[in-house]
Amino acid sequence: MIRREDIARIMDAVRIEEVIGEYMSLKKRGSNLVGLCPFHNEKTPSFSVSPSLNIFKCFGCGKAGNAVYFLMEYEKYSYPEALRFLAKKFNIDIVEEEVDDEYKERKTEEEQAYFIHDFANKWFIKQLWETQEGEAVALNYFHERGLSDAIIKKFGLGYSPQAFSAFAEHAKSHGFSKDILVKNGLINDSGNDRFRDRIIFPIYSVSGRVIAFGGRTLHSDKKIAKYVNSPETVIYHKSNVLYGVHLAKTSIISQNECYLVEGYMDVIAMHQAGINNVVASSGTSLTIEQIRMIRRYTSNVCMLYDGDIAGIKASFRAIDMLLAEGLDVRVALFPDNEDPDSYSRKYSAQALIDFLKNNKKSFVIFKAEVLFEEAGSDTLKKATAIKDIVQSIAEIPDAISRSLLISECSKLFNLQEKTLIFELNKILNKKVKKEQPEYDFVNEEVDEDTHSQKNVFTTTNRQEDAEKNLIRIILQFGNKTLSFKNKDEKINFEEIIEKSVAEYIFEELEADNMKVITPELSSLYDICKTQFETNGQVNYNTVFNLLNPEQANIVANLLNTQYSLSPNWEKRHGIFISHAGNDNSTLVNFVDHAILEFKHLIINKEMEKIRKKLQEPMSEEDSIILVHQYQILKTIDIEIEKRVRKRVINK
Repeated sequence: MIRREDIARIMDAVRIEEVIGEYMSLKKRGSNLVGLCPFHNEKTPSFSVSPSLNIFKCFGCGKAGNAVYFLMEYEKYSYPEALRFLAKKFNIDIVEEEVDDEYKERKTEEEQAYFIHDFANKWFIKQLWETQEGEAVALNYFHERGLSDAIIKKFGLGYSPQAFSAFAEHAKSHGFSKDILVKNGLINDSGNDRFRDRIIFPIYSVSGRVIAFGGRTLHSDKKIAKYVNSPETVIYHKSNVLYGVHLAKTSIISQNECYLVEGYMDVIAMHQAGINNVVASSGTSLTIEQIRMIRRYTSNVCMLYDGDIAGIKASFRAIDMLLAEGLDVRVALFPDNEDPDSYSRKYSAQALIDFLKNNKKSFVIFKAEVLFEEAGSDTLKKATAIKDIVQSIAEIPDAISRSLLISECSKLFNLQEKTLIFELNKILNKKVKKEQPEYDFVNEEVDEDTHSQKNVFTTTNRQEDAEKNLIRIILQFGNKTLSFKNKDEKINFEEIIEKSVAEYIFEELEADNMKVITPELSSLYDICKTQFETNGQVNYNTVFNLLNPEQANIVANLLNTQYSLSPNWEKRHGIFISHAGNDNSTLVNFVDHAILEFKHLIINKEMEKIRKKLQEPMSEEDSIILVHQYQILKTIDIEIEKRVRKRVINK
């Protein structure tokens, strides 16, 4: 268990833009940073990060919170794991009051999976560096492939020995059950090691946690599969993973370009050459999920291929998928069946850098060269090739980009632009017709009814909104000072009374014995009140550090809404702190109106309860008491309404 004071130190040190910036590209917009949301698919950024508040909010899917909540959602960390990650990142020493038994106390299947993969990875690395077999077989192979010790360690490469169950026996001796090992794809049903007699490529998550393995045999026997990969597990879904992304993400953002290669060794070779903005599709055909991961870091992709014709044609589908997601695609084709790994070994790291710099082509030119070479002098095949290229252009969602590429093709193929536009429109019209059946239409009457239902404000919703508004005011403006004039006409006495916004709200609710009733909001209100009673003020950062992830998510939503006041709210909205001689301050009205609205709804809720009770059988005496209570509440509510109207008029 992490001590509360250590949690506070961690949260004080955290810079949320640095945490989230490792997972996506963020661009400055006003005082905030924006990017494409990592939690849902979008093409226009709606994900906002506020460095001043240390929170994030997506206006598309609604997710919001602090850095801890982000890591829990994205990385599926537990609350303590997220805190430990942040403590390590920001160099905060923590003391755990109860040291975990590292494995036995891990509650979820995901946590067990992360733990066993980390355990296995350390063992594979040890076999590579600290055993004669590992050094003779695997380390020697890596050196022959031109890899330095530094690059081998950077990627965590390892070795699984020839013995049938070496890892299985080691894992069982440390308390891991056969069931856990099988479920995570480390041994097979017979109890033998899945990756025996193979060099090991660990596969990492975006944050650098081991989630799977790829094992390559060093034998030339065709009966033996060249690669064996981890199966799908609770933490590994290969369609969502890009090999090397944990090391590439920062460079992809800074270079604003991502190199996309085919294999593990291609990624490693490019890193050794000093090119870090590179990923591979992790032993699978490129998927939509992988493309969207790239798009969070950059909109520019360069695909690297060897000269294999079958592989090149297979790449056409990947190009169309990238274009459909709005990415700008370029291609570099290596000569004579070379790839990034073999090219850098055959020539040099600098030769690889120079080759990439001088041989990138737009996908239009790339497809034209490949298809026209295949078509030769056959006119019909050339026409088909041009249609194929226009088909790719039709995948691009942006109309201006399509228009510019059509103009480029017109010059390249010596064809009239209107001919290509006609072909493009035919393809686009077919796409529209094909997609139409997917839409569900409802009759207008039902839609209107649904719309009206969605816009009805129930008392319960208004009550919760009023409670949220009060808490938001306490957190944002709680330490601002309100000034009131206290007059006594009889003795001609006048004094100025000053109270903070938080104190005024707490006193007003306590005077009428009113409470926040929504459970999750009630606990937030109590935390704010306790802090005020302890410190005489409400410090937003201190409050935030005391919250669990669910509460932090609520607060982030409250503070980072489209209705939140900006840092220069005083000038922009004419809201000024009250001073002597300014007792009609807008801030006073603003706070007072929120309190009155809250009280009005509480009273109406109590009146509704009485109305329901009066419909039940009861004695005349009980009925009279209830009616009297109702009349008192009604009188108070009328006075509140008068005060609300007066506030509006005074504004």
